[in-house]
Amino acid sequence: ENMNTQVQQLNGKCKLIIALLLLNVLSVSAQISGNQVYGKNNYNGNNYNQESLPNNSKVSINDNILSVSVKILLNKKADGFVMTLGLNEEDETVAGCSKKITARITGFIEKMKSLGVKKENVYIDFISQTKIYDYEVNGTNSEQIEKGFEIKKNIIVSTSNVNSLEKIIALASDFEIHDVIKVEYYNNETDAIHNSLFDEALVLAEAKKIRYMKAFGKRIVGTPNATEEFATVFPETQYKTYQAFETAEIQTNYNNRSPYLKKIARKNKTFYYDGISSAGFDKVINPNQTEVGIQYVMTITMHYKIDTSI
Repeated sequence: ENMNTQVQQLNGKCKLIIALLLLNVLSVSAQISGNQVYGKNNYNGNNYNQESLPNNSKVSINDNILSVSVKILLNKKADGFVMTLGLNEEDETVAGCSKKITARITGFIEKMKSLGVKKENVYIDFISQTKIYDYEVNGTNSEQIEKGFEIKKNIIVSTSNVNSLEKIIALASDFEIHDVIKVEYYNNETDAIHNSLFDEALVLAEAKKIRYMKAFGKRIVGTPNATEEFATVFPETQYKTYQAFETAEIQTNYNNRSPYLKKIARKNKTFYYDGISSAGFDKVINPNQTEVGIQYVMTITMHYKIDTSI
């Protein structure tokens, strides 16, 4: 009876472990980003590869070398944003296209002044000017004809106020500008951010070195060797997509040869921001930041020579 009880307990533990493993697998696969999220599903590997770094802080020691790895994650709000909006105009003549699209852009720029966006913070990128063709049908014959011209331009707007982004988009719709192509995030002092994280990593590495030297009664000689990896992770590469729905099934009556048409209902597709997890880092700065921003990862590995004469 005791043996049966132990077997049942072991089976229960195995089921729990399997369930946890499945949950981890699903978790791995499971602000304003712009329509660029439609371009690539999970950005086809362009996401920051967190798996390329050790999952946990690493220390190894032998008779000759002490190796200490330190990882730091910084979550930082953006200092500014660059948004790209797209628009086009069609007309029978190039002059007509140009006049219409210029009027829309000029009116939009003028309206943005009320949001504190200056003219020097706006750049107009001329994308293309192309002919438009159509078909003219006469009875059973069709002939391709020139219908007119199309001009495409992009409006690139920079702002330091995150709250103005949606207001700019709302203003753009008043001028039939609906294509929010992308929104880029930036910080002003990236060198200062790098230097600060580097100094912080050295402090943590030194503390680890002292602790392990004391624990094993070893002494360091000479100067250490080091490797560094500094990564800047922008939100545009960290968006993922999913669909959540349940659907019914249609059972076909094969004895009835009457044709039928099945219409597939539209399923909503959702995008969400999936930033770098804080798991496995020695230190996480601003761990509870809710606003989507820029993430910085500093990884330093120090190799210390051990005095073998002791």
